[in-house]
Amino acid sequence: YTFAGWDKVIPDRMPNENMTITASWTINTHTITFYTGEGTSVETITGEYNSEVIAPADPTWTGHTFKGWDQTIPSTMPDEDLIITALWTINSHRITFDTNGGSHIPSITGDYGTPITKPADPTKAGYTFSGWNRDIPDTMPDEDLTITGLWTINQYTFTFVTSGGTQIAPITQDYHTEIVRPADPTWTGHTFKGWDQDPSYLMPDEDRTYTALWDVDVHTITFDTQGGTEISKIKQEF
Repeated sequence: YTFAGWDKVIPDRMPNENMTITASWTINTHTITFYTGEGTSVETITGEYNSEVIAPADPTWTGHTFKGWDQTIPSTMPDEDLIITALWTINSHRITFDTNGGSHIPSITGDYGTPITKPADPTKAGYTFSGWNRDIPDTMPDEDLTITGLWTINQYTFTFVTSGGTQIAPITQDYHTEIVRPADPTWTGHTFKGWDQDPSYLMPDEDRTYTALWDVDVHTITFDTQGGTEISKIKQEF
């Protein structure tokens, strides 16, 4: 309280009677101010001394968790002005990369707002990386994220070299799809021995060239002289 005076004048000399003089008071008004930094503002509380103080709702701040106030908010107004400061903890979050069968990319953990170094693209046999299902942020957001890799399946080609034999059309298919093997080529005067490597039943993650292997046919010409002098057989390659 602040003293506001007496209810009557105090005499300069003692009067010829007893007197009772009563003090007058004015109740003090004080203010509680809340400092929240970059968090949401909290209204100042102004009230008379000893009046009830209702604590405000907790402030919020993106990327931070409210830990409380630096001092206890009184339940009644004290006989002084107060400044009460919010205490904060910065949030930590994780970005997880689901490469959808591709090479492993470690997750990124960091405090809210810290810069993020984007990882190198993953790799996957038989596929081309076509990006992520969402943008990788430049700084850590105020949430955990899972970011998934997107892929485009590759096509590969089998080419068949038959030398002078019948031509076999190339086979172009998606990676890991089943391959129907072509019929064996033919070549007059030659016998097909197979391919220089065994063709795969599933399309590998590469183009391949298969070369036909041949044996030249050997034939015999026999002479029937009908009783004449004998003529030796001729045995030669085609």
